[in-house]
Amino acid sequence: MDYQKKGIPKQTGLFYGADYNPDQWQHAPEILERDIALMKEVGVTSASIGIFAWTALEPQEGRYQFEWLDRIMDRFAEEGMFVFLATPSGSKPIWLSEKYPEVRRLGIDGLRENSGRRHNHCLSSKVYREKTRAINTALAERYGQHPALALWHVGNEFSGECHCEHCRLAFQNWLKERYHTLDALNDAWWSAFWNHTYSDWGEIQTHDPSIDALQLDWMRFVNDQHVLFMLNEMEPLRELTPGIPCTTNFMGTHESTNYWQWAEHVDCIANDLYPLPDDRKDTWRNAIRADFIHTMMRGMSGGKPWMLMECSPSSVNWGGINQLKRPGVHRQEVLQAVANGASTVHYFQWRKGRGGFEKYHGAVVDHEGSNRSRVFQDCAAIGAELKSLAPLGEHDCPTAEVALLYDWESRWALKSSKGPKVLKEEGPFASDLYSETCFDHYEALTQNGLSVDVVSTKSDLSHYKVLVLPALYFVEDALASRIRAFVEKGGNVVGTYLTAYVDSSNRCHLGGFPGAGLREVFGIWNEELDNLHDETRVILEGEVQGVARDLAERIHLEGASTLAQAASEFYAGHPLVTHMDYGEGSACYIAARLEMPALCAFYQHLREKVGLERTVACDLPQGVVFRKRKSADGTLGFLFNYTRETKRIGLGEGKWFAFGEPETIYAGSLELAPYATLTLRL
Repeated sequence: MDYQKKGIPKQTGLFYGADYNPDQWQHAPEILERDIALMKEVGVTSASIGIFAWTALEPQEGRYQFEWLDRIMDRFAEEGMFVFLATPSGSKPIWLSEKYPEVRRLGIDGLRENSGRRHNHCLSSKVYREKTRAINTALAERYGQHPALALWHVGNEFSGECHCEHCRLAFQNWLKERYHTLDALNDAWWSAFWNHTYSDWGEIQTHDPSIDALQLDWMRFVNDQHVLFMLNEMEPLRELTPGIPCTTNFMGTHESTNYWQWAEHVDCIANDLYPLPDDRKDTWRNAIRADFIHTMMRGMSGGKPWMLMECSPSSVNWGGINQLKRPGVHRQEVLQAVANGASTVHYFQWRKGRGGFEKYHGAVVDHEGSNRSRVFQDCAAIGAELKSLAPLGEHDCPTAEVALLYDWESRWALKSSKGPKVLKEEGPFASDLYSETCFDHYEALTQNGLSVDVVSTKSDLSHYKVLVLPALYFVEDALASRIRAFVEKGGNVVGTYLTAYVDSSNRCHLGGFPGAGLREVFGIWNEELDNLHDETRVILEGEVQGVARDLAERIHLEGASTLAQAASEFYAGHPLVTHMDYGEGSACYIAARLEMPALCAFYQHLREKVGLERTVACDLPQGVVFRKRKSADGTLGFLFNYTRETKRIGLGEGKWFAFGEPETIYAGSLELAPYATLTLRL
């Protein structure tokens, strides 16, 4: 559908609120009225409503019941608050899943799920698509002109896959559109391996780990099915309420969803993020990974404001250890998002439920129900602070000099390939080899005081000085040409191990790695890959010193010069970090996973060589980060201490002015308490 992106709905200031479930409290109207009063006290401007309310809206097939939602919508309008009205497809009514069992997913094992749970509908089910369109149409017809309606919240955290006959047939049809003939598919999939040549489209299964191209195409197909399901939901909303923006809530680096593709179909970018509190050593690294996610959302929005649709004001209930957030962490997480472009902060959830899976999940209002809790008071203070930061919402975010490319298809292709080292999964963030490599480089750039934009393979690269390609495993000729042109015109590219190994069907490039013509750009030949045991380290010597872990490639120079070489293992003396002048620019290659001190040293070398501007003109201690954002009142700075220790910062000759406190001036040096955040006027 062709439409003009509407962006975040307009209002004075930033949106602040939570997921709200009044459908669960219909029996207690006094609690619902009390919620309105508490929301006003906290500074709530908006709430996401109806996400899991399908049965409350349609208790029996075809019989709608909207009176309870009418009252909520009207009360919000009376109080000048806004509703992000959800379509309720994220969980199915029991009556629907029992009457139409085809809407329940089939696992790889061939077993159909029982009724219950959530986010588990069959993506190909015509019945489920018809039922979601019907209720979405009814919602749009009833509330499309309501003054409280600001946004359509379509579905919720789309995820998962189904292996039923409907999905298998849809996959086969998807493959026909992609390859046209079985000969083309067999060639692309290298299906002669293990005697897997297909002679009929109907022979193709949804799962076969021995054919890695099938696995890659299955992930592409599942992603496309989710997008088509979302667009099916949006169609009546866009037709009946063309002035109301539509979005859905992303989940950061969620593996099975290529959000660069999703971003093309929503009116504004929204994301859910739950960095699990962890007061142990190096907790600040998780904070920088949260920054990476926020930066990606900023990239998907084209630098425009985006929405933090879910976060927790306290602990979650689904982690292995559900630790409370230490003082300062909650405020810091909110301001992190704001500093990276968020103009909406919503919590999950407003009020804790009495039962069910999430009854102990953090919320603004506890089971005790009053305004006396620590979390409630924190949320009220943050609400007041966000009100003072309202002018931020009127401006786009500044563009960085450094772009880092994050590519889901490289991630999928690498995961479906047997051979490269598999990292141990742990923590709240993606921990596959591809994502870990991206996080490494983002952290090293951040520790060098550099601002970074996270971009896609389709992003405009012309205004960047540096382009970082962490483990860009899948490279087609068209992308390789863009990278080559970027360097020829004066750009500086950084590639790493696992660059340009495969094509679009996960077939290895012939002619040596990096493939697709990038071998001459980097001036190296990567002969082989050494996968290292967890405890093994490779020593580096040269202009970049330190150690490497996990992977090391044995590379040969073909025009490049050496910045660092191995000083241990049988490939001692072989280059591990190289530099190549190419056209008017340069290409650096990092052939091993450098530990952070060495990677930071590399980016310091690059920063000085290229002349990159730091976000602030002073050295910051490890775990302290500075961000800038433009405001109608001028540029604001956000100084974060992500660590659990007090940090001293030397300011040199400069002076910093506290935002909102004109009499407070920082000069000489300052101490930043654990998890403290300063907002500054620049």
